Amino acid sequence: MHGRSSDQEISTAVYEKVLAEVMPTTGICSLGGTNYGEMTISKNFHRFVRDCERYQVRISLTTNGTRMADEWLGDLAKNLWTVGFSMEGIQEQFELIRGYRWHHFVNNIRKLIAARATARRYFRVEWRYCAHADSIHQLPDMIRMARDLGIDHVAVMNLVHFVPAQKYKRLTHHRSLANRYFREARQLAAETGVSVSLPPDFSVGTWDLPGQPAQGCGASCAAQAADAPVGLSVAGRTVVPATAKAGGDSIELNSCWLPWQTCSINELGQVRPCCTYWRPMGSLAKRSFEEVWNSRAYRKLRGGVNTAGTDAICYACRRPRFDSEDNASESQLLPALPDLLRAGLKRLVARRKVTYTTSLQADHAPDVQVWHQALDTPSDQSRQAA
Repeated sequence: MHGRSSDQEISTAVYEKVLAEVMPTTGICSLGGTNYGEMTISKNFHRFVRDCERYQVRISLTTNGTRMADEWLGDLAKNLWTVGFSMEGIQEQFELIRGYRWHHFVNNIRKLIAARATARRYFRVEWRYCAHADSIHQLPDMIRMARDLGIDHVAVMNLVHFVPAQKYKRLTHHRSLANRYFREARQLAAETGVSVSLPPDFSVGTWDLPGQPAQGCGASCAAQAADAPVGLSVAGRTVVPATAKAGGDSIELNSCWLPWQTCSINELGQVRPCCTYWRPMGSLAKRSFEEVWNSRAYRKLRGGVNTAGTDAICYACRRPRFDSEDNASESQLLPALPDLLRAGLKRLVARRKVTYTTSLQADHAPDVQVWHQALDTPSDQSRQAA
């Protein structure tokens, strides 16, 4: 419903306005990762890579890995901050969904890692795995392959379905299976030293009433039953957060600072606060960036994004992140069937206070130094000097 806005390339007028009004104060430019298309096939891709270098803006690229063209790969490698290769599985699962040969995908990763060594510039190379029921069993092998290829990080995010056919591929319908492979992946990552970020385990619920131990269960089970989650009503949705405890009076959600720190601009010049929030704040085709940034729509969003009055888009979006250890998707807040039935039967559903703590993305917390003040970390400099 809210997919790619058009089949157009960005207009010259919008492109020049982005360069003149946005780039001078930008530290990192994120390309891709919005389900709106593959950035590397744009006719302006190489031009934009060079313009980023001119403005000292580092690039965070999310790509499907189908293109690593020689004409721009060297320039890209000199200016990258991070590259995330999106995937929904490996080998036959990758080919089934992507329609692209697995060995070509792997060869393009090797090509990029070689270009990194040639450029003598460090940037992080990630596998960004969208986990679903058909390929979750491949997660341990994925970690082993990442180690062998020299991938710096494996980031796992639960599938958020966009079409009806994907609904029952979501791991919320396969909780025990997902938890099994999450635990195996954590153990394997610790053993191999591979950097991995995983969602927390799903709540599988219990059929026992709060405060009552399961049949044949001892004191430890009784303590667990006392902590059984209860139903909550947040932003008009009935949910049972995995972290909510019986008797608690609040639910904690991550604070989001993206409306103050970032924006997303599409090929039509429409400005959005992030790639998930589909309602435009304004258009660069009609107004200056400063006017859009300080518009009434932007001010209203900032005033409510970290309050109980946040709209449904922001509430649903707070968890599915690849760059956070606390990257539980919205589906992980859905109650397990026993919890849902118990809440309905025992009238446990209650409206609780919503509080916002920590930060959705650590890189965008208010006290984080802006990117362009420190483009290269000490580790970057040591690698370049090596």
